[in-house]
Formats: sequence, structure tokens, C-alpha cells
Amino acid sequence: MFFFPPMINDVTTTPLEPPAYVRLAELPENKGRDMAYPPANAEVQTLSYPDLSPLPLAEKPEACFARAAAAARAMPRWQVVSEDAAGGRVEAVAVTGLLRFKDDVVVEVRVAAVGCGVHMRSKSRVGRGDFGANARRIRAFFQRLSSS
Repeated sequence: MFFFPPMINDVTTTPLEPPAYVRLAELPENKGRDMAYPPANAEVQTLSYPDLSPLPLAEKPEACFARAAAAARAMPRWQVVSEDAAGGRVEAVAVTGLLRFKDDVVVEVRVAAVGCGVHMRSKSRVGRGDFGANARRIRAFFQRLSSS
């Protein structure tokens, strides 16, 4: 069976409470762009990418943040723009391999009942659909974070 990615370009692990862009929203290249997560994406994304959810880690939030920030710095073709330990947020620009498109990424570490939860959002700057690139980016980051 062949999977056709949905025509969305903004994907998150937390559709009802998506991580927000703070520093990336202030960049000149994002000036005037709507950086809010489109509410209509939530249902489409949940149906298309049911595996995407926050990554639970059984560590203190400070340790989770340190691991998440290190993993973000180690991601190929990511440029970390901001690390906010107090806010538990890492923001980066990811550049696609072939066409060199720039996508915006935010990782948030949130306190959970046991340890922390790592929430993520990836948004393409160009186009209406991303051919699944943002979901793949989230999976790749979580894979790196899980193995660190």
C-alpha cells in the first residue's frame, strides 16, 4: 500500500498544544509570516501520522533539556538559533538536502508526571505540502535523542 502524505507543511507531536516559535518568529526572513500552528492540521496530522507524539524520558527536565539541546546541535543540516534552558526550548533552522529549503524547528521539554516529555514542531517555510519531510524530521530527531 502506498502512503500519500497529507497536504500540510506544519507538523507537531502535540496538535492541541503545539510548541510555539519565539526566536524564529523574530527572524527577518519570518517577518510577516503566520507562525501559528493551523488548527485544521490537527485532525489531518493525527490521521496521517498517528505515531507522532511527545517522547517521554524518565529524567529531570534539566537533564532532558541538556540532551535535547545536544541532539539538536548534532542534527545534520540544522543550525541552532536559540537555546533557552529556563524555558525548555531549542529553536533551529533545518535545511533540506536536495533543494536547500529552510524549515523552522522547535523542541520543547515539558515537565511530565514522571520525568519529562519532549515535544516538537517542524514547519516548512515554502509550499503547502511537505511530502512528509517534517514528520520524518521529528522521527529522526527522536531517534537521535533516544540513542544519546
